[in-house]
Amino acid sequence: MNPQAHKVAGVDGCKGGWVVALVSATVEETGALRYPLAVEDIRISPHFADVLLRTYDCKLVCVDIPIGLSDGPEPRACDTAARKLLGRRASSVFTPPVRPCLSARSYSDAAEIHRKRAGKGLSKQSFFIMDKIRQVDELLTPAMQTRVREIHPEVTLCALNGNRPLGHNKRILAGRNERIALLAGIFPATVGVIEGVGKAREVGADDILDALAAAWTAAQAVVGQAATLPEHPERDGKGLRMEILTPAPRP
Repeated sequence: MNPQAHKVAGVDGCKGGWVVALVSATVEETGALRYPLAVEDIRISPHFADVLLRTYDCKLVCVDIPIGLSDGPEPRACDTAARKLLGRRASSVFTPPVRPCLSARSYSDAAEIHRKRAGKGLSKQSFFIMDKIRQVDELLTPAMQTRVREIHPEVTLCALNGNRPLGHNKRILAGRNERIALLAGIFPATVGVIEGVGKAREVGADDILDALAAAWTAAQAVVGQAATLPEHPERDGKGLRMEILTPAPRP
């Protein structure tokens, strides 16, 4: 069998909507990925519907956004498992809103719904990305989860770092450099991509790095080198699996 090339995508929310990293992943005759991976394109899409159109020919699309939402007080098991895995970086895993919150249009309304359903308030961080969660939730079906799956960048980077959580927050210089050093081993064009795309006001360097981390997760999953948190995910009221895809550590 000759080497095969698959297109995959990594997606992260950003100020301008969604940053989409399109990556070509070549699979060797042995079934392993050929490194380095090639970044074909990085663009900004204003709505998740545009993301789906732009990635129609991708074998797998990995997205840094909650897919599948709880309806009540029980937290998503995937978030609990991710926090346990990340240790000192556990705070990077925030609690998504319960699905009834998606009908709210103000923070006070959403927080009140969340308090009644989940027994506690809703963080402003969760509320600020609720429109993006809503976009994904309105479009995804259980059948689509064979091609569009949830990841968490810190979980991916932990795997890339030899199953060790990263030492710094991504929003400080030390954290950015830590992530660039790891991802440049997969995507040699990482620094150039940040310098080029990052000049746009609607996307930050951390958004680009998270999208690249998502793309690597997708590439690993395509060759069967990924698992889920938890191993046996539950389904939400829409039938969506509540899971976080996690790549196997790179040899």
